[in-house]
Amino acid sequence: NRAPDRSAGFPRKLSESGLFASVKDHRLQPQVIPYDVNAPLWSDGVIKSRFLALPVGVTNAVKMGVRRGWDFPDGTVAVKSFALETEAGNTASRKWIETRFLTRQNGEWIGYSYEWNEEQDDATLVSKHGTNRVFEIVTADGTKRMQSWRYPSRTECMVCHTRASKYVLGLSTPQMDRAHDYGAGFVTNQMTLLAELGLATEVGKKSDPLIDPHDQRADLDRRARSYLQANCAICHVSAGGGDSQFSLELQVALADTKLINADPVHGN
Repeated sequence: NRAPDRSAGFPRKLSESGLFASVKDHRLQPQVIPYDVNAPLWSDGVIKSRFLALPVGVTNAVKMGVRRGWDFPDGTVAVKSFALETEAGNTASRKWIETRFLTRQNGEWIGYSYEWNEEQDDATLVSKHGTNRVFEIVTADGTKRMQSWRYPSRTECMVCHTRASKYVLGLSTPQMDRAHDYGAGFVTNQMTLLAELGLATEVGKKSDPLIDPHDQRADLDRRARSYLQANCAICHVSAGGGDSQFSLELQVALADTKLINADPVHGN
């Protein structure tokens, strides 16, 4: 027997999702947890905000792993919003352009994208095929450039959210093992908070956390490896779907990555 079709009830607007206390103010419900990552995935000049919504009543339902993405219960929603400054360097010119949901339903992860309107008071679900848009940006020297932006299709979402990475990318121990400012002077480790709230069982032995690749005070090798893990190890790991044979996770010793002084396998 086929499962009943409930797609008509899926929220077509952010204001219908129930996750936002105020879409216009980009303020989520109090029970939705903000988070950040150590090494952000590269995006073309955008500012990102990240949140985690868990189903009501779950206890220790998040299983923190050591290396790759964590395990989450059905009903989990990872939220990421993207904003652009239409005048580079002017925070007052910042506008939201997209919000993405990565949702776990019936044991599977599925991605959805919402496109913000010009009034900045709501966003509409993008079709399953995705869409493109161009924004005009005034650069620091006063010239104008056109910025292309891709709202991904449903299948495009899963190109990066791979099985090898366990589908969730930022919600992993190397990315989440960091302090976060939750406001009102409350700063604590993100993993510790989830454990103290009874939502997760904190992993005993943590792997080395990634670092911000743009932090020029940090070790250059570690910055480079953190960048490669955040942006490339999504696919370039064992059974990750990448068509090359190198492995780019930070925990792999450099000599074992097959990245340096290695013969190419698709011709030279």
